[in-house]
Amino acid sequence: MEGNKELRRSIRRFYDLLKKCPDNRDAAHDFLVYLRSLLKIQSRTPLPAQEVMALLKKHKPNVFYTLQDMAEKNLMLGILTDLPEDIETPEERLEELLNI
Repeated sequence: MEGNKELRRSIRRFYDLLKKCPDNRDAAHDFLVYLRSLLKIQSRTPLPAQEVMALLKKHKPNVFYTLQDMAEKNLMLGILTDLPEDIETPEERLEELLNI
């Protein structure tokens, strides 16, 4: 269950970043570092990359589009910024993962 603990910690860190970071190009680096750490988590539960990206685009559009611009030189960002946005309740999914 260590992976679940690490995943919960990562989701809390994401929410902290959403609160503390401004929606500008400079903050994109902080989110890039976060995304790299999220993808390194070993978990039996699928990582919530799609939910994180949907919320990032909703709450920090300038950061999201900066990451999308950076995707030309970074395959990981290309994949993450091209994830489908059709999820209805990303907040609920992250809340579920926090309560695992």
